[in-house]
Amino acid sequence: MRCFNDYLRSTFDLTTNFVLSISEPINFNTIMPSDEQQPIENNHIPDSTILSPTYPMSYISDANVLALHRLLWYHQEKIGDYLSSGRDHKAIGRRPFDKMATLLAYLGPPDHRPLDSQWISYDMTATKFEELMAKTQMHEREEFKSLKALNIFYQAGFSKQNNPVFYYIARRFKVNEMNCDLLIYHVLLTLKPFQAKPFELIIDFTHTCTDNRFKTDYLSKWFICMPDCFYYNLQACYIYNCNSWVREYTKYHDRILSTIKGTRKLIFLDHISRLNDFIEFDQQKLPGHTLSLEEDLQEDLRVFNNALKLSHKDTKVAIKVGPQAIQVTSSEKTKVLGHSVLLNDVYYASEIEEVCLVDDNQFTLTIANETGPLSFIHNDCDNIVQSIIHIRTRWELAQPDSIQIHNKIRPKDVPGTLLNIALLNLGSLDPSLRSAAYNLLCALTQTFDLRIEGQLLESSGLCIPSNNTIFIKTISEKLALKEAHLTLEFLEECIEGFRNSTIELKHLCLEYMTKWLPNLTRFCKQNDDNKRMKVSMILDKLITLTIEEDDMYPSIQAKIWSNIGQVSDLLDIVLDCFIKRSVLGGLGSVQAEILADTAVALASSNALLFSRKVIGRLCRLIEKTCLSPTPTLEQHLIWDDIAILLRYLLMLSFNNSLDVASHLPFLFHIVTLLVSTGPLTLRASTHGLVINILHALCTCSHPQFSDETQRVLRLSLAEFSLPKFYALFGLSKVKSASVIAFRTGIIRQQQHSSHLLSSDKQQNERSIMMTNMYSPTIEQSERMSLTSLETITDTLLELMEACMNDIPDCEWLAQWQELAKRFAFQFNPALQPRAIIVYGCISKTTSDGEIKVLLRILVKALESFSDIDLIDAIIMCLTRLLPLLSPESKIHKFMFWISISILQLHQTQLYASVYLKIQVRINNKL
Repeated sequence: MRCFNDYLRSTFDLTTNFVLSISEPINFNTIMPSDEQQPIENNHIPDSTILSPTYPMSYISDANVLALHRLLWYHQEKIGDYLSSGRDHKAIGRRPFDKMATLLAYLGPPDHRPLDSQWISYDMTATKFEELMAKTQMHEREEFKSLKALNIFYQAGFSKQNNPVFYYIARRFKVNEMNCDLLIYHVLLTLKPFQAKPFELIIDFTHTCTDNRFKTDYLSKWFICMPDCFYYNLQACYIYNCNSWVREYTKYHDRILSTIKGTRKLIFLDHISRLNDFIEFDQQKLPGHTLSLEEDLQEDLRVFNNALKLSHKDTKVAIKVGPQAIQVTSSEKTKVLGHSVLLNDVYYASEIEEVCLVDDNQFTLTIANETGPLSFIHNDCDNIVQSIIHIRTRWELAQPDSIQIHNKIRPKDVPGTLLNIALLNLGSLDPSLRSAAYNLLCALTQTFDLRIEGQLLESSGLCIPSNNTIFIKTISEKLALKEAHLTLEFLEECIEGFRNSTIELKHLCLEYMTKWLPNLTRFCKQNDDNKRMKVSMILDKLITLTIEEDDMYPSIQAKIWSNIGQVSDLLDIVLDCFIKRSVLGGLGSVQAEILADTAVALASSNALLFSRKVIGRLCRLIEKTCLSPTPTLEQHLIWDDIAILLRYLLMLSFNNSLDVASHLPFLFHIVTLLVSTGPLTLRASTHGLVINILHALCTCSHPQFSDETQRVLRLSLAEFSLPKFYALFGLSKVKSASVIAFRTGIIRQQQHSSHLLSSDKQQNERSIMMTNMYSPTIEQSERMSLTSLETITDTLLELMEACMNDIPDCEWLAQWQELAKRFAFQFNPALQPRAIIVYGCISKTTSDGEIKVLLRILVKALESFSDIDLIDAIIMCLTRLLPLLSPESKIHKFMFWISISILQLHQTQLYASVYLKIQVRINNKL
């Protein structure tokens, strides 16, 4: 710092004078009125500067001034008493207090605190709020991650207008347990990728109460922190299961909600079927808890119409008593936010504290957390009360000492439940239990008329050997063929029994339950949505078994998923369940990796069909990113879905389970778009996918390649494992890509084999390891250069052309070119530059029209000048395409000057590609 000494000496006086010139002493007369100034002795004033006070001056916000005013006004008597009782009272006197009292009397009482006080005072906006949360790194906190995992607000599916649909599940927000600021921030981040696009919102008010409310301050804060573009782009807001509490809440906050009152964008749904008018059924993603109430409405439901609910205003209602809840639905519409609405109050059996019959026509119902008992009048009160007591008693009986809630057993579930009990206990080591199970099976077939063709006969003293697995499988197979209507209940009970059985009985259970799996297709083909939902629930339970049952993992793969893979009609719904659970666990989670591994078992029976479905889904997801583009693919809302499906492809690529010959253009298309994206493990997965594709081409029996093609394939297989290609795939610091690609599998084995660590410690270590491998914040990705992509594409093209020489009328290259062209001419900052590079590398012909489209894209890119990679990609693509253009084309004479003009931008990244383009023009003598 010594070099600055001379500068400081030369400017010291100048700086001092400047500071003195802008600093003026405070005039004491402006602070204290002249009539209140006390005479000051001259001998106490050594100089004039003493008149300026020594306390620091600062600016105070209006909110703090209002708070101080309120504090002093309501506590001035206490302040006076405190001052008069102090030891310094005589020295200080009452003058300071009298002055304060006079000032307060002049100011008058404080104003009431405005509803949005502090946020208006601080001039809080959506941008400022988001910046504040980002600066404090709220998205990295565990509290935020926990709230996000609750799925209070999420996006799923699209409406009939092709708008993304968002869901807000009101009952999942707990006002006393969660931070509303984090919820607002989560909603902002979820909506942000769609802020420039129209979208639709579904609010589920099922079983919403005061615990799920927004406090007044935060309700007003929602309107302040949400950008105006969100309100403008919101096309419709569907409100389902609006209840009495929501009506009272909106009335109380009528002034805050006045801006949305009566708007046509609010659509209240009286029944879930009305949602089908706006959103296709397969695109609806309401929680299962909400849909289960609709399932109860269709079965095992007692409805009592024309009841009267007594309150300050008597209301005509219908009382619906289902297996798990009571629903009180108003028969007459009432006003909510300016709309006429039917209210539906839901009370679960667990909330019912007391039900009392007052007389023949009236009863009261006491609900937990309600201010008082609910009173109803109906002609059939006795039956209503008995029905309510029945569901409450059934719920209590289902609660053991451990508070573990068992699945409800309905009358239609009895045959399937008893059938599983009989078959499972036939494999017991206890001879008497085997005999009892056999007799139960006989009684079951007779009572429910199960068609077993006289093969069973109930008798006492029957000797049944312990090794009767073949008999059990035979009985199960016959019943699966002739009594297929029992499938759902039987499989559900098999899964429950499996959890509590010994290892031996678990193997037996797998043997006899697999015969029923193909029957699931009959329920998928029906129009009954409840049946389809039940199939999804059974598949989800099978997924849970696969994840949790480590000892049975190989057997479950071979017996369950391999058999399900043979049923082609089930593959779509199975894939839906797999992807949903994988995304729920997150990229790199144990369950996501297990399900990717399980995909191999699904494909073992029908590799062509299953691989086509997985590849097709991944291509559609990648194409969907064009609807709401983001600067990088990793920032997109569906990035986790894309990354998880890429892991599925890696698992399937070994042993040609992807049927490479049928899907090579699509696989190369996926590789070029996703190469060197995501965390290290995912980049290694992309590299491993290419290696396995080449290996499959070398070892496949159909099509058969010539010796020369085999030589090229083997040479490329060895070349892709060199450090040069590691760097092209973003793996320059990796010694073995295959080890990195399967690092999660190694960690999982280490965790299960370690008996020295406690379960909590293992869980913590696992979460830390997963974070290290898949979190972009911890591991910075290497930036993908366009020249690296060009090299990879040229190599893949060489391999494809070598293989095409041995296949007559092969359309691989044309298909790949069509896929690349679709992305090259479509706006998507994350993928368009890549697609343009690939299109330039693989094109064998071109036309003036295609060149003009590229030039239009170049003009737009130069106008915004925000994406240098796009400009560079277009120049590199044109360099490849221009020699393919007809020599008579008028475009040639303009290209040289376009290149010279781009050089004037002084962007070093563009110099190399522009130079090559100029060189091409000179070589062509143009």
